[in-house]
Formats: sequence, structure tokens, C-alpha cells
Amino acid sequence: MRVVFSLRLALLSVALVAAAAVFLGPNPAGPSTRPNQPGTDLPTETTRTAHLDQPIQADQSTKPDESAPEGSRKVLTVDRIFSTPSLTGSAPSGIRWLPDSKGISFIETEGEDDESQSHFIVAKVPSGDKEMLCVIDTITVPADLKQDDDDSFGIGAYQWAETGDLMSFLFRDEIFTFNRKTREVVRRTKTDVAEENVTFSPNGEKIAFTRENDLWVIDLHNNEEKQLTTTGSDTLLNGVLDWVYMEELFTRGNVRAYWWSPDNEKIAYMQFDVSPVPQFPIVDFLPLHNTTETQRYPKAGDPNSIVRVGVIDVSSGEMSWMKVDTMDDSYIARVYWVEDNKHLAVEKLNRNQTELRLLIADVETGDVTEALTETSDAWVNVNYMRHYFENKDRFVWNSERDGFSHLYLYKTDGTLVRQLTSGSWDVSRLNGVDEKNGFVYFTALEKSILERHLYRVSEKGGEIKRITDRPGTHSVTFSPDLKYYIDRFSNTTTPRVITVHKASGKKLFKIDECDTSELDEYELPAPEIMTFTSGEGVTFYASMIKPPDFDPKKKYPVIVYTYGFPRSQIVRNAWGRSLYLWHAMMATRGYIVFSMDNRGTFGHGRTWEDQILGKLGQLELEDQVAGAEFLKSLPYVDGSRLGIWGWSGGGTMTTMAMLKKPGLFKAGAAVAPVTDFRFYDSIYTERYMKSPDENEDGYHESAPADFADALEGALLLVHGTADDNVHMQNSMHLVRELIVAGKDFDLMVYPGGRHGIGGDTERAHLFKKMTNFFVVNL
Repeated sequence: MRVVFSLRLALLSVALVAAAAVFLGPNPAGPSTRPNQPGTDLPTETTRTAHLDQPIQADQSTKPDESAPEGSRKVLTVDRIFSTPSLTGSAPSGIRWLPDSKGISFIETEGEDDESQSHFIVAKVPSGDKEMLCVIDTITVPADLKQDDDDSFGIGAYQWAETGDLMSFLFRDEIFTFNRKTREVVRRTKTDVAEENVTFSPNGEKIAFTRENDLWVIDLHNNEEKQLTTTGSDTLLNGVLDWVYMEELFTRGNVRAYWWSPDNEKIAYMQFDVSPVPQFPIVDFLPLHNTTETQRYPKAGDPNSIVRVGVIDVSSGEMSWMKVDTMDDSYIARVYWVEDNKHLAVEKLNRNQTELRLLIADVETGDVTEALTETSDAWVNVNYMRHYFENKDRFVWNSERDGFSHLYLYKTDGTLVRQLTSGSWDVSRLNGVDEKNGFVYFTALEKSILERHLYRVSEKGGEIKRITDRPGTHSVTFSPDLKYYIDRFSNTTTPRVITVHKASGKKLFKIDECDTSELDEYELPAPEIMTFTSGEGVTFYASMIKPPDFDPKKKYPVIVYTYGFPRSQIVRNAWGRSLYLWHAMMATRGYIVFSMDNRGTFGHGRTWEDQILGKLGQLELEDQVAGAEFLKSLPYVDGSRLGIWGWSGGGTMTTMAMLKKPGLFKAGAAVAPVTDFRFYDSIYTERYMKSPDENEDGYHESAPADFADALEGALLLVHGTADDNVHMQNSMHLVRELIVAGKDFDLMVYPGGRHGIGGDTERAHLFKKMTNFFVVNL
């Protein structure tokens, strides 16, 4: 079916001055969802009362001056951090290059609340002039999709067809297209079930998508639908990733598992038989009669899905299966088309994740040949740093075989041509390959482990060239023709700057820079980045936020923020978002806030990482203890008042610190912690711990719950009841062990909360709870 409808208001086409924004980087405390309304102030439940937004009532050496002198800066509160408008201003969403590289599209919102309007904009390149394509709010919502009388239209994740004229997006699980030339919005589907994972064919004439775990295509000329697979069910997924693959091997939040061939004729896809995977119930406690969401979730040692790779001809429906699957208890880690349209590059990973094989599969016969194999005594890190050339028998490959993450050039048969980068630093991203001019662009830590910069190297090898200059973190997205790039920049004191550059690095124009006018009204101490050396002689990077009126002659309580698990990095020259704002707020109330990156974290090479093998959290904890000892050695730190907190892996580290090093920390707040790695998913856990059967002692030593009887000090446990990543089972298990041990503790549960405990009020409530917890206990 094809439904065409128009905009209620005239669509505008005007040239504007460039100005927009984007939110930078992952939030260590969870998703980027920012609560929109303030929460409710809660009084403390202890005899030592303190309002959640009052200054700390510590000893006289650290008690802040509560009398604000005339002309002093405003006092930051949890309510303000987690309310709208954001302290860092409105940020546009959906920044995308147009396929012809002559423009950048995005959505920006002007105004607030009921007065706000969302504009769909294209900034022309290289001039920076802006063209408004439409006012999104004025698009008529189809009657059958309306949710209330004041309902408004919205555009979420979208993509452009290669022609550059047509854009597709989902609205309430239905597929829509928008024509840039005619400004026509067309509804492409109308069903009672959800359409997902939408992609254009390379020529823009068809759209593929999944519906009820089957693959479908729409011919955009006549809007006719065609079902390509028919076996989809609750236990057989065609072109859709299962949960653990999405979470741990592919891209979090994106479950698409199919890929168009470059010639538009075929689709390669992964098929998942999830029937062997145990089911886990997630209960919704809020309805009168509770309901249950059942999740296929393989815990450490459990059976995984059985996966195979198929190729289907879009026109004929003819099907072929590649002779590669996971019946040998392995994983299919990646699938790429090789540009001759006749072969797939399939990456197969063994269950212990110590061997990654690149297989080249013939799409007609299904036969596979092995091109190369990566091995590690610890584990092989899988990533997206791959590029298969269009017109050469070449591909770029990432490997850590020399101890650091670097790029290599290969022939398709697996013959090494040359190593492109080398040194005691890591490549963190492959940004693009300019095949015409022979340049490979990448992001690396060569200048500093604390920063991210853009570099290029010739395909023929030679010296690398750094393109970005400003100290901090650069996140770069190249145009399709590799002539331009978007640079999303931040550092510890700059929330965001988004600029457009030539590939040489020359700046063309600015899309957005954060408005810091309100931030400047608060006295926010900046993080100080430092190093310290432990008694073992290991040097660590750390950061410290001190009170604005810091007096080195006084002694201050310290809150340690931790994560510490593999592939993470807390100490960076990057904007810390709402997490930094809360830490800065706590500093203004008389606390020092400290963080460090222990062994096992990202950026120091594989020798640094591999030391945690088989003992997840144990060596990391010893390093965090070294950090605590460093703090106690400082003349301005009150070593009897150390607190610690963290989220997810940081929650695990917090519980380990409180239970395995009793007395070191006076108080700890653990949000969504893993309390026994036998409860966590197979791919992540076995990568670092191997299976429970072969590492029983390691699992015991890495399980905080096994040491519940050692608790000293105050412990706050926080969990969302609907957490589908770290199940609430983890906190309930620890709660039971603490009760059996006769230990007192605090528990905060968020009904319906996922792993990030997002929502309009929940995030503000949580941080008020933690504020009060540390006010009372430190």
C-alpha cells in the first residue's frame, strides 16, 4: 500500500547561517537518555538528617560556607543537572552525510516544551549554508497511528538512498519515506506488526526490512512487498541478531543481521536458531496482574544460538547456504560482501575467543577457503576495522598481534602486503579508505592515551600524519567521497564543538558549538589529570576534581568513581556530560572526586589488558586499592572517609571493594552490579573468564556475593527490575547473602528500570539518592 500525505504548513526552503549540535560519547553511567523533569526531594531515613540538595554536613574542616556572598555563582543541584533544557544546550540529532557528499542533514529543535519545533535541515558543503527541508511537527500523523489528540510526528533513525533524493525512517514501527525534491512524505507499510531494520538497496530502488523475524523487500516504484524468507518465528530469526550477539559482538542497540550485495541482486543474512538458549523471565511488577517478558539469555557456560549464513536472490528467491555455521560451538563474528558480488568475507570465532578465522565464501556453491587466522593466548578482540576494496584485490585488516591495535593491508587470499601502522599506541577506529588517492584514515592514541586524533597513512606505507590538532577527543565521520569530514570535538572543559573540514584538516564551517552561558554561572571545578605509581611500580592515569575553594591545609572526604573493566577508559581529555556535572556538584559540597584506570582497561596495549585473564575484577581491585592508598598518602585527604561508587562493571567493582577489602572504603554505592559472573552472558564472561567448568576458583574469587559476610561500612545497592543486561537476579542474590550474614545495607529498586535506569524522573531520583547516601555516610 502507498499512502501520500502533505504537510499542514508550507515547507520552507531557505538559506540560514549554520548552527547545530550533537551529544558526544558514551555515558559511563548508562544510556544517553537524559531525564527531562526534576525528581522529588527525599529526606534521609537515618537519624543524621540531610535534605538531598543541601550542602554536605561534614566536619568543620570541610564544611562549605552556606552563606552565599552577594554576587557569588549559582549552586548546582541534581534537579538542574537532570532537567530541561540541558545545561549544555539543545543538540541536533541524526547527523548524516548526503550520499553525494555535498550536504549534511540533521534535525534540530528550537523552543521548549509545547512551543518547540523540530526542523529537518541540510547544511550544504562546502559553503555551510542551511536549507530547511521541512518542519517535522507539521507532518500529519496518520489516524491509525495517533496516540492522543495532541500527537505529533517524529523522525527517528533515518537513512538516505544512494541517489540522495529519498530518505527512509520508521515512525511507530511503520516505514515512511521523504522525498527531498518534492517534499513528499509517503507511508510505505500499514500492518499490525512492527517493521524493523530498514535499509535501502545500493541503487535506492528497493527497501529491505524485517517483520516477525523474516526478511522482506519493498519495490519503491510500485510499493509492492515481497517476502524473502518464510521460516521466521520466536525461535528462528532471519536477518535479526539474537540478544547476546547484539550486545557483545555487533553494535549495541542494532539487531540487523543482513547485507545487500553491491549489485543490488542478493542479500546475505545470518539465521539464528535460538531454541537451545535458556529463557530468562523479566517481570513487570506494576500491573494489577504482573506480566512477564521472556528473554533468550545465555549465561556463562550455557548453550548459544546455532547460527548459519545464507544468501538469497531478491528477484528469484533462490537460496544458498554458506558452508560455515556454529554447530561446532563457535560464533559468526562478522559478514561482509567482497566487491565482486560473488564472495562473502565471514569471520568465525571459536567459543573461547582465542582464534578468529577469516573465511572467503563462494555465494553460489557455499564453499569456503581460509584467508587468515588471528590467535591469542588470552582472547581476540573483534571490531569493525575492516575495508574491502572495490577495484583491487585488497583489504585492510586490524590486528593486535604485535601487542597494540594496528592496521594491515592484505590481498584477498590472505597474503600480507604490508603493515600500515606500528608503534606503542593503539588505533581505535578505521575512519575510511580513499581508494582513488591511496590514503587510509584512522583514529588513534598516538599523540596521547588521553586523547583521540585523526590520522592518515598512505596505502603504500610510510609515515603517518596527524590531521587534527586541538588537544582533546575528536570523533570523525567522513563523507562518502572521502573529501570532507565532520569533527565532533570535546575536552574536559568544552562540552562539544562540531565542525566540517576538508580531508586535509582545513576547517570549512561550524555546525554547532555548545552554549555554555548557563554553565558559566556555576562554579564548576575542572578535572585535574595526573599519574601516580603504586608500590608495585605500576604507573596509572587518574583524575581528580577538587572543591572550588580547595585548601591544601584541610582534609577532605573522597568519592572514588570506578568502572575498570575491559575496553573501558574513564580518564580521558573529553567532556564527562551529566556524570561530570554531578561529580563537580559533589566537589562544590566539599568532596574530592577521584577516578583511575586500572590494569585491564583500554589504551595501554595487550600486555596491560591480558593480565586479567581468568580473574576478572581481581587484579583490577588490587589496582583500585593502590589508588586508595595513594589518596591516603595525600596530606589533604581524610583517609578514614573514602567512598566508592560505580555503575554496571563499576557497580561490580564497588561491591568487590566493599566485600573483599572491608574497611578500606567507608561507603559504597553500586548501581546494576554483576555479583557473580555465572549470572552474566556467555560471550562477555567467557571471553575473559573462560567457562565456569574450567575456572571454578576464578569465578569464586570474582563473585562479590561470595564474600558478603565481610561487609563493613555502608552499602547502597541499586537495580532496575527490568534490567535485561545485568539481571536484577544479581542484586537479589547479593541481598540474600547479606541477609544470611546478618549485614545491614540499603536497597533501591526502580520498577521497570532497564540497565541505564532512564526516564524523566528516575535518573534525578537516583542521583539524589546517591547524594544523600554519601552526605550521610561520609
